[in-house]
Amino acid sequence: MPVLTESSLPPSTYQRLLGHLNEALSTAMTRWSSEFTVQWGRATTEHDRERALVQMRTKLARRLQLADHPSLPAVIRDLLSESAATDIRNLQQEIEDNLLKSTANASSDRSVRERLLKTARANSLTAILEPNFPLGALFHPEPAAPPGDRRVALDGDIDRVGAQGLHHTPKRRLVIVESNPTEEGHRNAQ
Repeated sequence: MPVLTESSLPPSTYQRLLGHLNEALSTAMTRWSSEFTVQWGRATTEHDRERALVQMRTKLARRLQLADHPSLPAVIRDLLSESAATDIRNLQQEIEDNLLKSTANASSDRSVRERLLKTARANSLTAILEPNFPLGALFHPEPAAPPGDRRVALDGDIDRVGAQGLHHTPKRRLVIVESNPTEEGHRNAQ
């Protein structure tokens, strides 16, 4: 997209552009709400709820990415940025309010309510609004470290397996031997 300035297009064209952007953002937010409702509803553990909140940040972060698009005039970027921040704060507040309402009516005790609120606040959607939040990491996560070598031996084969990196699982009577490539290279160099 070419870099636009305030004088690049007539005001009526900017109005149409903003209308299309607002319509697209409204559709995206409706989808976000539906997807969040499904993910939160499926969450059966605290970890599941944390993951739902953190994963849904990425979809909201796309709005911030759009608002920061260098081809848009500064005045539009500012409007999009303010709108995204307001929506994200409102969504977080809505989640917390709904948790308070749903647990107040239920026969759940106070500790359940506090735990749910703590999870929602600790994994807040608004974290992406913080100045030092690494938005780019949401779109381009660092690749996982390559796995080390792994061998599985039965209990009777332990004498053939070196003691380094030995893990014994008595329930399965299996031994899993992992060697970290850097440790192995270090060991061989000595």
